[in-house]
Formats: sequence, structure tokens, C-alpha cells
Amino acid sequence: MSIIQDLQTVSNDVRLSFEEKLQSLLEIGIKILDLETGIVSNIQGKRYQVLSMRTADASAAGGEIFELCDTYCADVVAADTVVAYHNIESSPGASHPCFGKYPLKSYLASPINVNGEFFGTVSFSSISPREAAFSTIELDYLLLLASWIGNELEKQQVIDKLKAQKTMLEERNSLLQQITNLAGVGTWELDVLSNTLIWSESLKEMLSVGGEKVVRPEYVVGLIKDDSAKKLYVERFKRIIKSGEDFNYEFQVETDAGEHKWLESRAHPVVENGRCIKIIGATMDITQQYLDKANLMRKTEIAEQALKTRSEFLANMSHEIRTPIHGVQGMLEALGTTLLTDQQQKYCEVAMKSADALLGIVNDILDFSKIDSGNMPFEDEATDLACVINEQIPMFMRLAKQKNISLTVNTKAIDGKCFVVDRLRISQVIINVLNNAIKFTDSGNIKLEARCVHYGEAHYKIKIRVKDTGIGISKQQQSFIFSPFVQAASCTQRRFGGTGLGLTIVKQILAHYSGDISVQSEMGKGSTFTIDLVLEDALAACVYPTSVQENNDTNTCKNHTEFDKALVVEDNEINQLVIREQLKVIGIEADYAVNGKAMFPLTVVECEIACFH
Repeated sequence: MSIIQDLQTVSNDVRLSFEEKLQSLLEIGIKILDLETGIVSNIQGKRYQVLSMRTADASAAGGEIFELCDTYCADVVAADTVVAYHNIESSPGASHPCFGKYPLKSYLASPINVNGEFFGTVSFSSISPREAAFSTIELDYLLLLASWIGNELEKQQVIDKLKAQKTMLEERNSLLQQITNLAGVGTWELDVLSNTLIWSESLKEMLSVGGEKVVRPEYVVGLIKDDSAKKLYVERFKRIIKSGEDFNYEFQVETDAGEHKWLESRAHPVVENGRCIKIIGATMDITQQYLDKANLMRKTEIAEQALKTRSEFLANMSHEIRTPIHGVQGMLEALGTTLLTDQQQKYCEVAMKSADALLGIVNDILDFSKIDSGNMPFEDEATDLACVINEQIPMFMRLAKQKNISLTVNTKAIDGKCFVVDRLRISQVIINVLNNAIKFTDSGNIKLEARCVHYGEAHYKIKIRVKDTGIGISKQQQSFIFSPFVQAASCTQRRFGGTGLGLTIVKQILAHYSGDISVQSEMGKGSTFTIDLVLEDALAACVYPTSVQENNDTNTCKNHTEFDKALVVEDNEINQLVIREQLKVIGIEADYAVNGKAMFPLTVVECEIACFH
């Protein structure tokens, strides 16, 4: 049998392991070269490792590691070709570094190349010298053997690489399977050409399908019980095959176990040569999410209804409370016009202040309720903003004088300019901010300054800054000072009172005009409130001030009518009493009715008098 046949027989024997093949190849080399030992090595840098070793007596070994310089193979690496020493004693002789280390007397070795790169050597040796040098045919045999071993090493590297990739893929697939199971995701694959479907085990488990059951496309469609959803699902698959676009779809199914589940399915087409050959996808059980979403929507509706009910309740209660408060104020005002002792007058004044404070609280709650429920009316008209600000100043000047603090106002930047805004609401903003400045300042001064700049076409950005030297606001308190009901710290609340709604109302009014309010403050050093809002130029908008009647004097009502009697229609007895006393002060007598039906018996003249009221 020739050496080629021997080498081919070993190489094609699938029963042999890689190590067994190396041993067989070395055995062939020992026989044809008539040497005692054969070694296949791997050389990396200065490191020499024996991969496989075979001796004439069939013993085998491997794994030993040496320094390359301590082996005759260093000569092979240096020469990069076959090295043949048939008699080491004569050549290379005792001068060789390895001569005294090993008892070898003949040596033959060749480089091994794997994938075009140097890998190591295949060497054969004997402890007795040869009489004649190695022949050309023996050198050819060695080169052939080295080439064959190199091929086997290449194949083994490929196999090892494939095994490593297989192991990695198996690990990744296992990890992916665990992740999909944990995430409640099942994967699937539809072969468009054969119309066959493959489901992952997690998807089968999700839909209570037996592991051995063959799942077909028509089975999946049959899980969808709603006809319109079923039709849409089929149309989407037809569309994805035609368009090659991904799709995402939610639908409800009924499993074989009778469970109703909501699924979310994502699909991706695999296209080759412009043709969709398969569709891969993932399906997730979103039943719980769907139920949670429905529950959240239901709770949201309940919460919104509760907020609406709360707002309506606050608004209604505010109206109900204001009526008796007006009665208290009217009676106190009437009482103040009677003959009272100094002590009684003082008590009356205290009671009036308390009633005024209570009415302010109720008004805040009413305004907040209106804004919160979206029912706050805004009647925009051409308004001289500087005039609105300065109208409030006399009242606050008196309050500041009482506390011995100075109040200065600078509105020159907006003097003579008219803007489209609700006069009443902007007054509310100014009053709230100035009132707070006065309330929380015991000494020093308060400064109000207004500025404006063009902000787009026919609009101005208005900035009103109110700076005081009051008690200041802590950093923590600044973070929620504009939130409802939590305006002041408990100690401040006890000292100054209030609902904590004033600045909230201001912020919401300003929001209507694309504005805001901010604060800068330091404890003990005062506060600066900055109002920003965007208003339209009244001239550019062609909005003009509402005309006012020439005669606004209402203090001498009696002089403006030839009648000396009035009709008052009021269904509240307290209000009737208040109005009676107020009309008595200005000298007008009145008849009273609780509704239109009670008015009916009155004469035409008397009904005309009712128009005066």
C-alpha cells in the first residue's frame, strides 16, 4: 500500500478522533523514515508545546512544554524549511546547544503551515545515527506528511470553531428562550411558500396548545372569535406579504382551554430577491395590561367625576355661604349707623373685619372652584393696564401707612398702552400679590415696577415685579407656594391666616394669558414676585374700551327718580332685611316680593319702579 493510500485511509476514517489521527500519521512517518520517535508540535513565540508524540513501541504522549531554544526545532523555525541531521555527532556536532541535553543522533523535521500561517513542526528522531544522509524521496515523504498533518489541523480548527459557535448559539438560544419565557413572549415562523407554521414552546404554553400538536395558520385564525378582527388579521398578513413591511396588531383570542386572552403580535417579513419567503414574529400576552388599562380608565373617569363633583360642591357651597355673610355685613353696617357706645362701636368694627375676611376666603374658594372646573369666565376688552394697577394703589397706600412702610409704584413703561385683557381678572392678580407683600412686610418698603417689550406681531410681553422687605420664604416653601391650600408654613398660617389659594388663582389666571408667576426670596430679607404674561395690543386688534355712561353717581339714587318707593324682589329673608336697612339710610321706602308671582297684583307703575331695583 502506498503512503498516499495510507494517509487517505487515516484521514477518511470518521471513527478516529483528532488525536488518534495524529498518532496514526506519526506512525506512518516512523515506518517510512525508519526512525524511532515522531512529534507534532505547536510553536508560539519562544514556547514549544508537544501536541502529539508517537514512538516505535507504540507509546504515546503529549502536552509537554519547553523553551524553543532548548529544542532542535529552533533550527527549523530559523530556516523556515526542512532540517535534516542524519548524524548529529558530525553535523551540527557538539557545538549545538541541544547536543548535551538530548541523546538524539539523527533528526528530521519540517514546518507545518495551517491556513497559510506557521503553526509548528512535525519531527522524527532516533538515538542512533544513520549511516547515509536522508534521501530526496524521504524528504518528499516528510513534506507530504507535514502537508497532510496541516490539513488535519485546519479541519480540526474548523470543527472546533463550529463547535464553539454551536455552543454559543445554544447558550444564546437557551438564554433567549428563558428571557422570552420570563417576558411572556412566544416566537413563531410562517413559511409563506409552504404555508407551514412553527411555534415556540413558550407560545404553545401561552395559548394552552399541546407540545405535540402541529399548528397550522387556519388554527391561529380560528382562535380569533370576532369576525371583523379575524378579517383584519388575515388582511394584514396578505398586506405584509405584498408590501414587505412590518406590522403590529392587538387582538383577542379564545384558547382551546376556554380562556379569553388579549395578544400583541409583531411580525417581520423575510424577503429574498424581492419576494417574501417567510414571516417571523413574536407574540406577547397583554391580557393583564389590557385589564389594567381598562381599570385605569375606569378609575380615571371616577376621579374626573369626583373632581367635577368637588368643584361643583365648592362652588355651590361658596354661593350658599356668601348669602348669610352678606347678611352679617349688611346688619353690621346698619348697626354701625346707630347710636353705639365706644365699646360697642369697637366690637362692631371687629365683627365687620372678621366678616370681610370670611368673605375673602369664600371668594377665593369660589374663584378656585371656577378655574378648577373650567368655568372661570374671561371677558377680554381693551384695558389700560397702568390705570388698572394705579386704581388699586390708594387702598394699599392706606394699608402700608398703617404699618409704617413705604409703597412705590412705577408704571411709566406701560402708561398709555391698551391691551386686550379681562380688567377684573388682572385686578385680582395685582391685588393678590400686593396684598401678600403688605401682609408679610412689617418694616421697610414695597416696590412695584412694570415693564413691557414687543413679543411677536401685535403682542407685548408684560413683566410686573413686586419686591418687598418682608419675612421671606424658605427654599422648601418656594417649591410649592403656588400649589392650592399649602401656601404658608404652619407658623405663618396661624399668624397671618388665609386659604392658600390666592397665588394659585393668580397662577391660573396668568396661564390663560400664556403667562406665569415666579418668586425669588431669602428668609428674613424679603421676596420678589415676578408676573409674566403675553397680551395683545388693543389698537392692533381693533378692540376699544366699553363706553361708560356720563353719570355714574349712585350715591343720590333718590334724586334720579320721581318715585319715592321701590319694589324689591328677593327670596331670602336676610337679604330682604339688609336691603330694607340700606334703602332706609338713603330714604327710600320699598315693597318686597319673593318671586314674580307675588309681584303680579302690583300696579303697572309699581312694576316700573321695580326696574329701578
